[in-house]
Amino acid sequence: MTTKFTIPELPDETIRLAERITLADLLDSPVTRADAVSMISNVIRHGADYAPLKGEDDTLLELDLFRVHQSVDADTRNALFQHLRDRRGHGNR
Repeated sequence: MTTKFTIPELPDETIRLAERITLADLLDSPVTRADAVSMISNVIRHGADYAPLKGEDDTLLELDLFRVHQSVDADTRNALFQHLRDRRGHGNR
């Protein structure tokens, strides 16, 4: 079963502003680290859902994100995810 997604474009200004921020910046900051790892995990987990939208550049980006994801050990990922659950008030759910 193929799901059709409509992904809205972002304004050029948003992309231009984001060019100053790297994934390394997000992973290095304690303020954004847990959310960045979560985002990477979500991209990897749901990548197949977006197959109809992917170009070669998207596939290469996903591969790079997978490598970054694999470089974070499971205990650290779990601690970051627990932090997000705690922050959202969900405890150990």
